[in-house]
Amino acid sequence: MAAEGQKEGHGPADRTTPPSEARPGEASGAGGGVDDAPSTCSGARSPEQVEPDGRLPPSALGILSQELRRACPEAAPEGWQRLDGGRSNLCWRIAAPGGDLVLKLYRPARAGPVFPNDPEAEARCLIHLDGQRLAPQFLARWQGALGPCLVYRHLPGPLWQGDGRSLGRLLRRLHDHPVPEGVRRAPDGSAALRLQIAAQIDGHAGARDLLAGLPGDEVAPFDRPVLLHGDPVAGNLVDTPGGLRLIDWQCPALGDPCLDLATVLSPAMSHLYLGRVLTAAEAGAFLAAYDRPALIPRLRQLQPFLSARMISHCLCRAAEGSAEDARAADLERQGWVI
Repeated sequence: MAAEGQKEGHGPADRTTPPSEARPGEASGAGGGVDDAPSTCSGARSPEQVEPDGRLPPSALGILSQELRRACPEAAPEGWQRLDGGRSNLCWRIAAPGGDLVLKLYRPARAGPVFPNDPEAEARCLIHLDGQRLAPQFLARWQGALGPCLVYRHLPGPLWQGDGRSLGRLLRRLHDHPVPEGVRRAPDGSAALRLQIAAQIDGHAGARDLLAGLPGDEVAPFDRPVLLHGDPVAGNLVDTPGGLRLIDWQCPALGDPCLDLATVLSPAMSHLYLGRVLTAAEAGAFLAAYDRPALIPRLRQLQPFLSARMISHCLCRAAEGSAEDARAADLERQGWVI
């Protein structure tokens, strides 16, 4: 899943200094573009071979530092701050004269059917949304020796804590915004959701019961698909001085707005990223601020499918050993508070 791009200043973080040999004084390349970094690295681990605590070995950090300095010469060569909370990718906050940066190193193997992990899609959306008060400022991207990398301007502020009104207004603005070319099409309607759920939990214990519990009545695809963030959980929402912003855009899609609304309302996702389930008042304030009452009956019709979609995702993570995801799946089974 997403939720790692910017846990700036929230919880413990470590300061990382890339090795001295990774601090070239005369880095080549220009900021804001794509740098063709070397495709292999001797002695460094791939992002799939990081340490259990999420750290990269010094040799890999050195290579990453060299690549960053070529793409963004303004970036500081040392004092990198690892950002916590990520379940998919590795991120660092890095000082720079024009404002701190966030460097994201993708781990494509952490993608899944419900939450893709697409660096190209994230770059495309950040560029498309530049200046719209919806997302951080894109600075650079490249295919590095350790995997795809992206840099954007750090957004100051705490993570979202449950103010439904601000989030409802933000998602309404996003869903009213034009859709960039090339984004994936999200599963739309109950038939497509049923197929995604089945693919996600194929072979997992409880799969048959989860699918058998879905309603037999079908819900048609949405007739006016919109731009979706794809993962608007609390950990991907920064309450900046200029208002709420969305980060971690690696799951965008064209589709039914109910998918984004369901992620906000999901007890599982609230538990995992907010640390608690939204109250009925918070959920009600969110939907009221989103201000599309005609969409609520559709949201209620799709709720069993959208909840099963989240349960299937959590069951897959639980099968990998995540006790928190097992708990999240149980909470999702209890239903939404709307």
